Amino acid sequence: MRNTDQLCMNCMNDNGGEAVCPICGHDAQTQNNADALPVRYWLADRYLIGCELDRNGEGITYIGWDNEEDAVVTVREYFPAGLAQRNGDHTVSILPEKEYSYNEGILEFLELSKKLYTMSSDLPCLLPVVQVMEHGGTAYRVTKSISSISLREFLLRNGGTLKWEQTRPLFLPLITTLKNLHAAGVIHRGLSPETIMVGRDGKLRITGFCIRAARTSRSDMTAQLFPGFAAIEQYGFDQATKDGPWTDAYGLAATLFRVLMGNPPVEANQRVTNDTMSVPAKLAESLPPYVLSALANALQILPGDRTANMDEFRRDLMQSNDTAPVLSSSSASNETKGKSKKGKDGAPKKPKGNRRYGLIAAGVTTGVLLLGALLIILPIYFRGGLFGTAQNESGDTSSVMSIPSEQQVGSNDGTGNSSRPEHSYPVPNLLGKMYSDVTANLDYQGTFTFKVVGKKFSNRYARGMICEQSPAADTGVKRDTEIQVYISLGSETVSIPSIAGLDRDDAYIRLLETGFLKDNIHFIDRYDDTKTPQVVIQTEPAAGSKVSLDDSVTVYINSYKAPESSSSGETFTNNAPNTNSPTTVVPQN
Repeated sequence: MRNTDQLCMNCMNDNGGEAVCPICGHDAQTQNNADALPVRYWLADRYLIGCELDRNGEGITYIGWDNEEDAVVTVREYFPAGLAQRNGDHTVSILPEKEYSYNEGILEFLELSKKLYTMSSDLPCLLPVVQVMEHGGTAYRVTKSISSISLREFLLRNGGTLKWEQTRPLFLPLITTLKNLHAAGVIHRGLSPETIMVGRDGKLRITGFCIRAARTSRSDMTAQLFPGFAAIEQYGFDQATKDGPWTDAYGLAATLFRVLMGNPPVEANQRVTNDTMSVPAKLAESLPPYVLSALANALQILPGDRTANMDEFRRDLMQSNDTAPVLSSSSASNETKGKSKKGKDGAPKKPKGNRRYGLIAAGVTTGVLLLGALLIILPIYFRGGLFGTAQNESGDTSSVMSIPSEQQVGSNDGTGNSSRPEHSYPVPNLLGKMYSDVTANLDYQGTFTFKVVGKKFSNRYARGMICEQSPAADTGVKRDTEIQVYISLGSETVSIPSIAGLDRDDAYIRLLETGFLKDNIHFIDRYDDTKTPQVVIQTEPAAGSKVSLDDSVTVYINSYKAPESSSSGETFTNNAPNTNSPTTVVPQN
């Protein structure tokens, strides 16, 4: 166990008890919503509850600290909106006349959580579940946390799309994991770039598991559907149409579509009446015909016409054939009209014979989805572009995101020796590695323990990387020796990038890429009818100024709105987010 008094409740790093965390910029005075568990609440005398991460109709997710394992975790609480209320002692009680729905949901939550607990350690794309428990009138699922960002944010930072050659090795493990989950009766129903995470190790992992009612409209819970990624059966139009593995096939295919095309498919409930989707010719030519065919099969509107399971989706994606999707605006051929055929297991069974694919028309569509051609090679993303770039050999450094979660894996007081005794172990070289990667390395577990003893600026190692270690690499030490490390805060100063003329979102991303903390980036509207509307007109400090990455940056956005037709004949469109306050921190999560 460790002293938790100095942990930041937003990132769970030891920040020395600072009022404003120097790592993530979180204000220690910030509290969770009144209906959530309070910050620094001890759950079951083991898990320290931190900030609320997200919530939906099923419940609330918090960042937490496992004080037995000295590790960062996420805590999922069953707290269905409209069915339960928070009591003064932080327990949960059921609202009047909601007992049946609440109890039905908590039983399903526990069943789902126990299955994930049993399977998560064996499936490559799941985060291990640490504990499932009932406490205080409700239930909780505690999951190990790793340093990661959502697939949506990853794409946003790295060009918007990936090539098929880059995407294929990322998605195959997802298919395998989903196949095993489906065999155990676990259907996700919420697959999207928001619930698929990209870890520092370059692997994709599935998060966001919820019970059925939270992913289906017209239930007693407020449904959370991801537009473009939710299948038609989740909208509740026909209660007789059940969800199943084919529902996840739709969600995964829609996610793959977004990764390859740059935009998600049209929402399923809109495609029912107007099923037209197009792929630009350049993109269609860059993809194998069998990939387009696999997407068309898995994104069929009717479950009975759709790819039925993960085995079928894998075969469609992996097996090349000469049959490309037929260019058509029809949702199905005459052979697929009418009632959906079902197999013995109740799953949709696609009809045999040729089908017309109304989902994807791989012809030329002028002016649609014009995407940038700049795509960074995937290995570069994971070496630096995803979370940061280490200093190159010439001495330059570039920005990184905040450091990974600090986890003290042990507290052994053994020290290193300059000479190797009998049965000694050589200390690995940890310099330039992320601390979370070191603690997760199976080769080190059972041999060494690790402890972060401080943080310091470094012109050699990017922010979040290990910049010093003791004992030094290759020193011979005994088993369970504690290796103490310092974490780099990055270069002490950086230059404010030139972002004048960029819109709000592009400016925000540029500053994040430079390494500034999101909470230190502030946008203020300023009127100037002599400049282009809705773009950056100035920053404070000015572009080129040398500042610390912990400093605040104020970005002035031109609030001037030009008439629809200016005197020069140009037309401007106001696409910037509106704000009611003079100072707005853009929430990009």
